[in-house]
Amino acid sequence: MTSRFRYKNVEIVFLKHAGFQIKGSKIVYIDPYDIPKDSGLEKADYVLVTHDHFDHLDLKSIQRLSTPETTVIVPCGCLVEGFRTCELEPGQENKLDGIVVRCVPAYNIGKDFHPPGKGVGWVLELDGVKIYHAGDTDYIPEMKEVEADVALIPVGGTYTMDIEDAKKAIEELKAEVIIPMHYGTLPETKVDVSVLKSDKVVILEPMFK
Repeated sequence: MTSRFRYKNVEIVFLKHAGFQIKGSKIVYIDPYDIPKDSGLEKADYVLVTHDHFDHLDLKSIQRLSTPETTVIVPCGCLVEGFRTCELEPGQENKLDGIVVRCVPAYNIGKDFHPPGKGVGWVLELDGVKIYHAGDTDYIPEMKEVEADVALIPVGGTYTMDIEDAKKAIEELKAEVIIPMHYGTLPETKVDVSVLKSDKVVILEPMFK
């Protein structure tokens, strides 16, 4: 099993937990977490953060992947000190140098970890490829409105949707490829993700344990 998946001219690397590297004409990271000091990963043009929990907003990892030119894109009200930042709220879109980023809702239903407005998902367009990172969320009605080539969705339960809800999301999401995330790193998110494997679902091995 590999940690990398290529869609057209864009490579998606599953780093760990909900963290990904998106590599094309720009280097983009989403929610990098627990990245080793000598990871060998390329420096970021952009870092996208879905919300301020420690396993998504990991300042040490962001610092290890960034240069003074890196821009960190966050939900409104999410503070990342020491970096150039761009704040967006659900429904907003920003065209930056080489990428387009759209902010979409992400929240829990029936549990209190991620109330509406606490975090977001991102739709990133890079080199003509649209990638949806759902953030920490349950299966929510707004997902039906998202259109992407590749969708990265949480499946570990407890803090996000579980395997059964992920199956519903996989059926209804307007995406050609689904990659599961947010499972296995924390004890309470250990699930058998292999049950999701299908022609539409690509299961990646985390680069870092």
